[in-house]
Amino acid sequence: MTLAERVAAAVDAAPIIDLHTHLFAPQFPALNLWGVDELLTYHYLVAETLRAEPKVTPEAFFALDKKAQADLVWASLFVRRSPLSEATAGVATVLAAFGLDPAAPDLREARAFFAERRVEDHLEDVLRLSGVSALAMTNDPTDPVERAVWDSGATPDPRFYTALRLDRLILTEDLAPELERWIARMRPRYLAISVNEVSAPPRAVLDACRDHGLPFAMMIGVRRAVNPRLGVAGDGVSTVDLTPLERLAGENPDVRFLVTTLARENTHPLCVVARKFANVLPFGCWWFMNNPSLIEETTMMRLEMLGPTFVPQHSDARVLDQLIYKWRHARRSIASALTRRYGAMPVPPTDAQIERDARALLGGIAKEWLGS
Repeated sequence: MTLAERVAAAVDAAPIIDLHTHLFAPQFPALNLWGVDELLTYHYLVAETLRAEPKVTPEAFFALDKKAQADLVWASLFVRRSPLSEATAGVATVLAAFGLDPAAPDLREARAFFAERRVEDHLEDVLRLSGVSALAMTNDPTDPVERAVWDSGATPDPRFYTALRLDRLILTEDLAPELERWIARMRPRYLAISVNEVSAPPRAVLDACRDHGLPFAMMIGVRRAVNPRLGVAGDGVSTVDLTPLERLAGENPDVRFLVTTLARENTHPLCVVARKFANVLPFGCWWFMNNPSLIEETTMMRLEMLGPTFVPQHSDARVLDQLIYKWRHARRSIASALTRRYGAMPVPPTDAQIERDARALLGGIAKEWLGS
């Protein structure tokens, strides 16, 4: 086998811990999204469709029911055009994985296939096809639908790790007791927030992380509602100053920070910060960075600057089936970057070394930071 083949085999075999998703365990039935109509109405494809069909206004699109929206997306991006974007190629990968025709003229076959599936069986198939052994949810106790599930006493499938999202909870007037309440109820693996610019969180957040040994995840660089007519598809990106992150990491050496940035321009500065502060873990290629070319480029940069001490990717999946394409595509990019770095070594790596590194990058490092 060539070096590339050996690396690809090791990366494909490594079990994945997906550090950040918007998926939910089966115990949250109202929040579970899966099937072809959900895949096609994912906000990436909505934005692409409205760009491709300028005569269709956002208001007209959102006035359609979900099936009609999915039909329009399919006709626009898969029938009248080739699925060349990462979002459309991902749908094609998912359909092909289930033996469905990604070039079908309509959605009848795909809809019939998903309609016959039991969610429990479908979950097992998706986890098997994607190679995901565990994944982190995004859990927001201010969402009344989700909150009702927690209040009912439900316990999530243990493969679905909880992550306490703070975007809205952080606005609570008496934050410290609310954090304690939800940490006790959810038992999260980390606390998380999505921000435009880096700033120190309230002291109650850092104290909670210290007291409970929890990492604090920061997803940095999102600009909300750049085009509000597009709804959730209307957010944008900004390049940010990471100097405040240096101060935050330096002043809180006993707090671990999981960090991902939305702008390509911030990937290099983040590597520099991580080189200086061992309590900062770069993770994933988030949102607009979740493209194969950028995953490979970013993974190469991180390998060159940090060695195998980061988490190369997370799926950010909102629809269960997306795990299949996001991880199949990401594995190829990660394997390509690893092959290039191994090729620069004066002594070729052994199979045991390759397997060790692949298992660390795909799941081992995340497990160390989140706990088993």
